Amino acid sequence: MNRRNLTLMLFVALSATLLAGCSNHDGNEWQRLVCEVESINAGTPLLSAYLDVGADKEAGTDDDTFPIDWVPVLFYARPYSSSIILPEDGVSSWFHVTHYDLIWHPGPGAPDELTTYNVTNGMCEARIPVNDHGSVSILIADRVMKEEPWYRELYTTPGHSFTAACELIFHGHETGNSEIISIESGFMVTFYGAVNSD
Repeated sequence: MNRRNLTLMLFVALSATLLAGCSNHDGNEWQRLVCEVESINAGTPLLSAYLDVGADKEAGTDDDTFPIDWVPVLFYARPYSSSIILPEDGVSSWFHVTHYDLIWHPGPGAPDELTTYNVTNGMCEARIPVNDHGSVSILIADRVMKEEPWYRELYTTPGHSFTAACELIFHGHETGNSEIISIESGFMVTFYGAVNSD
């Protein structure tokens, strides 16, 4: 009787171990070729301004500019582990980033209308070789956004600002494979009225 119970307990323990080991991992970090965001905007938050007052530091002069904000995104691709060999010119040796989602998360004092500028399936294009880098630039704030009353108010009411988290989710696939993989990332943006880029 004891031997039978011991055999049953061993069988249950072995089955549980096997089932735990066979869990189906998915997502970017479990792929044969892993692509990661190495940095956004060189690792610094973005200061997004309505107006750049130029070298003379005075608004309303000839050197004023009305900026549009882009950020560079740097990717790195690597094999999942050292046991996986991906030749540099192999069919599956590149990760192809094809589109992105941009989701605003307004901070305290930031307008809820910021979320109307969320982007779904925005187009971008980058092919990152294994053990190497690739990059894209993503439009964060265009003049349409900056001419909204809640944005323009930052310029007409000096000293005011607000901050929001910008979530970026990139989508793409390993070359030679159509399975779409998502890469989550994000950074912070502070919105301000007028700045001097110097």
